[in-house]
Amino acid sequence: MSNQNLSHNKTNKILRWAARVLGSLIAFFWFFIVIVNLITEPALPHDPESIIMTASIFCSVIGVVIAWFYEIPGGIVLLVIAFAHSINAVITAGHNKGLAVLIAGGPFLVIGILFILSGRDSQ
Repeated sequence: MSNQNLSHNKTNKILRWAARVLGSLIAFFWFFIVIVNLITEPALPHDPESIIMTASIFCSVIGVVIAWFYEIPGGIVLLVIAFAHSINAVITAGHNKGLAVLIAGGPFLVIGILFILSGRDSQ
């Protein structure tokens, strides 16, 4: 194997593990927030905002799990989830909509792109 090919494989491995670690951490963080909210507030509000946010968090976790095994489809799911988080943030944020979009959708956008790049390079 040439040095260039070894370097490419090493870069791809770093991309893959960066996506996996970051994706798992971010998904776990959001999932942890939902679980803590369920424990501390047993009578959950059933307003559309809460239902949409909870559903998008569960979809985020599922997207990361898919991406662990199938990088490109999982990355696409994470890009869609990032878009959904961002739209939800724009609609529900009172002030600082840009910051809300960055916090809600930005991590999943980056993670989705990392998964797609690592999946594309492994084909």
